[in-house]
Amino acid sequence: MKIALVGNQNCGKTTLFNLLTGTNQKIGNWPGVTIERKIGKIKDLKDDLIDLPGIYSLSPYTIEEEVSRKFVLEEKPNMIINIVDSTSIERSLYLTTQLMELNIKVIIALNMADRLEAKGIHIDAEKLSKEIGTDVVIISALKGTGIDALKNIIRKNKGKQVVSKEIFKSDIENEILKIENQFGINRFIAIKILENDKMYQDYQTGQVKNSRQRLEEIYKMDIEEIIANSRYDYIVGIKNRVTTIKFIKETISDKLDKIFLNKIFAFPIFLIIMFLVYYLSVGVVGSFTVDWVTGVVDNFGEMLRSILINLGASNWSVSLVVDGIIAGTGAVLGFVPQLVILFLCISILETTGYMSRVTFLLDKLFKKFGLSGETLVPFIVGLRMLSSCNNVYKNNKR
Repeated sequence: MKIALVGNQNCGKTTLFNLLTGTNQKIGNWPGVTIERKIGKIKDLKDDLIDLPGIYSLSPYTIEEEVSRKFVLEEKPNMIINIVDSTSIERSLYLTTQLMELNIKVIIALNMADRLEAKGIHIDAEKLSKEIGTDVVIISALKGTGIDALKNIIRKNKGKQVVSKEIFKSDIENEILKIENQFGINRFIAIKILENDKMYQDYQTGQVKNSRQRLEEIYKMDIEEIIANSRYDYIVGIKNRVTTIKFIKETISDKLDKIFLNKIFAFPIFLIIMFLVYYLSVGVVGSFTVDWVTGVVDNFGEMLRSILINLGASNWSVSLVVDGIIAGTGAVLGFVPQLVILFLCISILETTGYMSRVTFLLDKLFKKFGLSGETLVPFIVGLRMLSSCNNVYKNNKR
């Protein structure tokens, strides 16, 4: 049997994969892309487990989402283990609602639930199971607990059929049902056709366009936004019914989160932090390192110039070595310390968890440009590299 392991990034998916398969795994790349592909045998069950790339949804905004969606639609696994980060259940269950529409048996592995106790939050797994319509098991991939229970649920659910659950308002559900009946397809594809997904342009009949237009006129917003908002409304309702919160003393981390992740001030604070990072790496410390490297290279160049002249080297060869090779190398080496400091600062922010939070906050903005929030760090580093290359060009031009 073929089982897919699906979940958000940093939800403990790789740890769970290693626990279930041990060392019995193959690693390669997905066809056509340089994204790691892991396949292993589940110990004691001998079923194939395929570790899909970490994603937040099955909408094709990133390469990872394209790979995962293509796999579940074309290779049709017999079962999906959806590992859910219980500390951010609203974000995690968005993907879950899409997986439940594929007519494939889904098992929810509620990971890191033990961390919620420190926050005074309790998730009723049994109630969540009834609400969402599938089996839910509490695990801790880090501590290795709940793994045997997960395997037992896999055994119990082999060969079971799935019935998709209606989660939207009746007017949206009616339009989805019309498309399902018109083309004889599953619920997930019907929703994607309604959303005018680029993969299903051949299905854009007059009836589909009329359905989309009716809903957009009723809700006064784009169809993708209608579906996304409806999913979140459903998820928030579930969260409120399955979680209980005890009052505990607010931690320093919670207080900092309220400041740095505030809906209004989060982005301005991020810009200030990035300015300070650039100022530190390029200005205060960076300028010192550039001057130091430049001084060392210049001294070495002049020393080598004297040696070459004393040896009787021609003027053009001296200029080639000193003004060309040595000076050019020095110009490149000059900004290496700046990049080291920049990476060090970003690593510190990543360790604190700030970068992953900002990535999630900026995800919606970046998706308008066909990107995801994960491109934030390459974007920052790319700007610095562009600036450094520009400085090298200007210096060489002088």
